Amino acid sequence: MTTGRFLAQLSSVVKTVARDAHTLVVPVSGGSDSALCFWLCVQAFPTKTIGLHAGENLRGADWFKKIGRMEFTKTPGEQEECEEMRWARFLSFSLKQNAWLVGSRNRTEDLLGTYSLASRLATYLPLVNVWKSEVMDLCRFIGVPEEILNSSLRADPDCGRPQELVEISYEKIEIFLKFFTKEVEYNEMHRLSWYETRYLNQLVTQIAFKKTL
Repeated sequence: MTTGRFLAQLSSVVKTVARDAHTLVVPVSGGSDSALCFWLCVQAFPTKTIGLHAGENLRGADWFKKIGRMEFTKTPGEQEECEEMRWARFLSFSLKQNAWLVGSRNRTEDLLGTYSLASRLATYLPLVNVWKSEVMDLCRFIGVPEEILNSSLRADPDCGRPQELVEISYEKIEIFLKFFTKEVEYNEMHRLSWYETRYLNQLVTQIAFKKTL
């Protein structure tokens, strides 16, 4: 399937699944996942989609504002950048708007377990079946700025992306995950080093508890 057709298919699914939503609130972080998520929701529902950023500086702000309606909020107290506090604000805003809170967790994060616990508050996860590599391709196709794309390749411990994980390309991470979902053969695993395989196995074990919550 071509990138354009895949994008159209995702937009069509959003139109179908979220057609009964009064409003869609998309937390926008300035990363590639939230950029794609916001774009898809705006394409499907341009008048009822709101992008919401917590903080003063939004990476690629001009692009987001060009795509659709953006609003900004501050998180309280000393925990200004604490993810739980941001999501509390997102949830509060959504309740006031009678809206669905749209999370941008992708399939790679979902299977690896690197999503935040706070993201479980989301009403709808339109990217949960989309691999990170596909997210990046789709973002390039719709013209997401490089500064946003590059942010996905840097460490961000607050978002579950420590330096050790960033040093393993998302293509290799997906090979590791696809082996367990039986989407690739065992011989593909040889593209990962012994260290990379061990690290990913340990990571999955450490955060497996999320699957039972």
